Amino acid sequence: MNARTVYGVVAAVLVLAVGGAWLYENGLGAELRAGEAAIAAGRPDLAEAAFRRALSRAPHDERAMYGIGWAWHMAEQEDQAREAFRLLQEVHPESPLGYKGMGSVWMQEGRLSEARASFERALEVAKAAPPASQGCGGGEQSVDPMRIENSLAALDLTQRDGAAALARYDALVTGHPDRAEFHQGRAEALLLLSREDDALKEAALAIELSKGQSDRAGERVQATALLTHARTLLVVSGGRVDIAHCAETAPPVYAVLESADHDLDQAESLGMALPSLQGVRRTIIDRRARVDDDCPGLRALTLPPAAGN
Repeated sequence: MNARTVYGVVAAVLVLAVGGAWLYENGLGAELRAGEAAIAAGRPDLAEAAFRRALSRAPHDERAMYGIGWAWHMAEQEDQAREAFRLLQEVHPESPLGYKGMGSVWMQEGRLSEARASFERALEVAKAAPPASQGCGGGEQSVDPMRIENSLAALDLTQRDGAAALARYDALVTGHPDRAEFHQGRAEALLLLSREDDALKEAALAIELSKGQSDRAGERVQATALLTHARTLLVVSGGRVDIAHCAETAPPVYAVLESADHDLDQAESLGMALPSLQGVRRTIIDRRARVDDDCPGLRALTLPPAAGN
């Protein structure tokens, strides 16, 4: 092969490579990024549309298959999500994404043994093949092992195994001390283990760390941590009023309940859907009314002065 022929072959390869990169960047890649941004913004409708466009270009693209499954999962269309993740497992058995997605569906449906098996399989596959750059939601649904460990820890919490959850979160926090969601999970584990003082500190740390994130994922963690902090304050306030010593014991309980109310106000201001929030709010109201009954007339003494006074 002479020099001119070699040059022609090399040039042709370069043109194909550059052309392929351009097509990815401006076609499939653009659709994947749009879908992942929609996932991060909490818009499963926009995500589904973007991933449908991506799949029309590349029907077996791993990120697109996972993305549309996750969009359906976010929209609580679990039958469709389950089918998407099953197909992903079939087409890409070497990828953790299908197993991780399926685990999330099983967990949502309360099928916890199936969820654990799926997450453990995802972890096994992820450790065997270190994750590349796949993921959804700006990395929020990344396939690296720590994300799957986080899912398993959340499953431990769901099964009320505080010790197992705490052990997982301890390892995650040790390796990633700046990750707000891991501190939030650790706060939940500590609360489950009745270590309220430690839970308050951990939830407060999660709140502060999440403020450094400017995306919806950070706001979601912040709102959840605020709710955890409020729930822990409710536990702390329980049984603290002594009707024989109302003047000494009622005001601190009122102050704790005010702080819990403030946590809920902040969580609501973030615009996140937290189904249990209103239940916690009602418990605060009931707890405050009980203190009113046990120690009448003391609440006004603990309220902050009105504006202008």
